[in-house]
Amino acid sequence: MIETTHDIFLKGALTIEQPSKGYRAGTDAVLLAAAAAAIPAKKILEAGCGVGTALLSLACLRADSDLALIGLEKDEAAWSLASANAVRNKVAGEVQFVLGDVLAPDEAFLGQFDLVFSNPPYFDDDHAIRDPDVSRQAAYILGAPLDVWIKAMLAMAKPKGRFLMIHRADRLPDILAALRGKAGDIGICPVRPRAGDPAKRVLVSARKGSRAPLRLLAGIDMHPPVGEGRFSADYQAICDGGALAV
Repeated sequence: MIETTHDIFLKGALTIEQPSKGYRAGTDAVLLAAAAAAIPAKKILEAGCGVGTALLSLACLRADSDLALIGLEKDEAAWSLASANAVRNKVAGEVQFVLGDVLAPDEAFLGQFDLVFSNPPYFDDDHAIRDPDVSRQAAYILGAPLDVWIKAMLAMAKPKGRFLMIHRADRLPDILAALRGKAGDIGICPVRPRAGDPAKRVLVSARKGSRAPLRLLAGIDMHPPVGEGRFSADYQAICDGGALAV
């Protein structure tokens, strides 16, 4: 049995059980959920949902009675924790977690969702990390080129459906290349450690089949100047339940 911790999100509105070692959900999941909450979608899929942090956060942020929230996860241990987290947070009737592979989804998933969002593993090279722990590698190694993951996400979106991803800033050229000719109305939201720092992450949204121009957004700073607190006012507002327009 894996060791787990119980962690609090959204000012205590959400409790997530997750492994104590290896990949642990944190700020990326919070940002992703806040960005998803700002998109007016009803049928929503998280591709590679892990223990369910982002999708369950979205369920807390959007209390619409007609939302359909589905998480797709291939790791059975993570899927089991996600399902238990839905019960723990009393949203098991609103959120469905499905055991399956994003890269080989059931045909019933194709072209079905108003929004497909994801925080995929950050590396597609199995030599990219040094940690030999298999569970940690499974969380950080994509298992296929990033463009294949993006293609699978777009395939599950409806025509004119929305795409949303958080990823490393240095992979932005690859993300844009994968979206070229398939999606437009691309919004890029840089995520910086502090004002004046280079972005470490980007939130990228797009609309399948659109030809609308790209939008470069102001972005968000995670922390204030050194010595002025832990989180910036903008990120603290998101932690408190705010949305993030992308």
